Amino acid sequence: MAKNEHKFGLALSGGGYRAATYHIGTFRALRKMDLLDKIDVISTNSGGSIAGACYSLHHADFEKFENLLVKGVQKSVIGRLIKTPRFFIPVLIMLGIIFFAIALFFTSYAWLNIFIGPAFIIAFLYGQYEILPISRIIEKIYDDIFYQKATLGELSDKFETVINSTNLDTGRIFHFSQDLMQDTTYAKNLKKQRAKLNKKLKETKDEKEIEKLKAALKKIPTEISFDPTGFPVSRAVMASSSVPFAFTPVKIAQKYFTSPESFQLFKPRLVDGGVYDNQGIHKITHPQSSYYCKNVIVSDAGTKLPFEDNYRNMFTLLVRTSSVFMARIKNLQKMSSVHSIPQAADSIVAYQSLGDDLDETINNFIEGLQFGYIPAEVIAAHNIPEKYFIDKNWTAIKELIIENLAFSHLLEQGCTAKELETARSVSTNLTPLKDAETKALIKHAEAITEIQVKLYLPHIL
Repeated sequence: MAKNEHKFGLALSGGGYRAATYHIGTFRALRKMDLLDKIDVISTNSGGSIAGACYSLHHADFEKFENLLVKGVQKSVIGRLIKTPRFFIPVLIMLGIIFFAIALFFTSYAWLNIFIGPAFIIAFLYGQYEILPISRIIEKIYDDIFYQKATLGELSDKFETVINSTNLDTGRIFHFSQDLMQDTTYAKNLKKQRAKLNKKLKETKDEKEIEKLKAALKKIPTEISFDPTGFPVSRAVMASSSVPFAFTPVKIAQKYFTSPESFQLFKPRLVDGGVYDNQGIHKITHPQSSYYCKNVIVSDAGTKLPFEDNYRNMFTLLVRTSSVFMARIKNLQKMSSVHSIPQAADSIVAYQSLGDDLDETINNFIEGLQFGYIPAEVIAAHNIPEKYFIDKNWTAIKELIIENLAFSHLLEQGCTAKELETARSVSTNLTPLKDAETKALIKHAEAITEIQVKLYLPHIL
């Protein structure tokens, strides 16, 4: 039997307050099906990290968790940010400098702008993240609304919580959990450096060169690790949701490095986990990962990329380009997990999304059967007669599944067309949600989670 053969994982996608709210419906559905207490790993990104960390801290009291999250997403993070002195005072100062420079044009001292303009631009370009430390401010707002000074050590002992971010230093995932903060790229880098120096040491005959190589080896740590003790949950969530261009990258302070040498060698700069893996699925479906799970549910709060005609400046172009990149990553991950011939080491994934319609789920499953995308154990759990496959009687298979799932009843639990439109119209920012938006998001997630789990993971029920 393969390692982690029976582990059960839940991946929560990014998407701001929309995602945080949407995932409540996923939690509700899993609780209804008696699966919530069976989860071994919850892997989160961005908005999903807001919800996942809240649940991890309050999983023993589901009502408290849900109330905290629902009330939390009704509070504006951006509104609080703008009102914070650490934000609006630097903004007022910068605006004052700009207006002063403009006013100078109408005086005999206009020539001073030759110095003021470049100095202002250089100071902003090189010191933007210190002048406006947006992520540090939002971290405190997250803490006030959701986490109340909780640390990683307070996350659940019952299951593993993996909060993912993207490390710009390595281009890979940097993740946070109760007892581990890590980017495995660093350890591999150290190993390569030591191997390279050891090889040179064996080959050289020069005594002075040998001494230099030995000294260089001593400076390289045998390993790099981070100490999660006391690390704020709000900072981990901020790192996971630090949207590029809008927020500042999150740094890891020296006190969280286990050795001073490591701090000198490596400089993690963490941004939104969605840049690398917006579904939070990578860690729990990679066979070599310690978090690997054989059975996985993906809760995706994303919708189809809308058409846009707003590319009037560099900022809107960068934002749209980033959205296209993330949508592409999402589609590739979905194709790999759901729409491909399963291999022995592959996770079995129930993938549900805000962008999917309930009445199309059966057709998509039948199509997966036709192309051989559905694992044998899933087919066996549905008790589909072999004769149906031999005869390619897909209609009979569809009717059988519809009957076994009581599919018409499940459809009745979903959103109306108007409610679904409301849910999909919610943006992915951190502005307050209305009651109708909250209810619609939760309702769709709850309904489609139950359907997809019963379709793709019947063997765990």
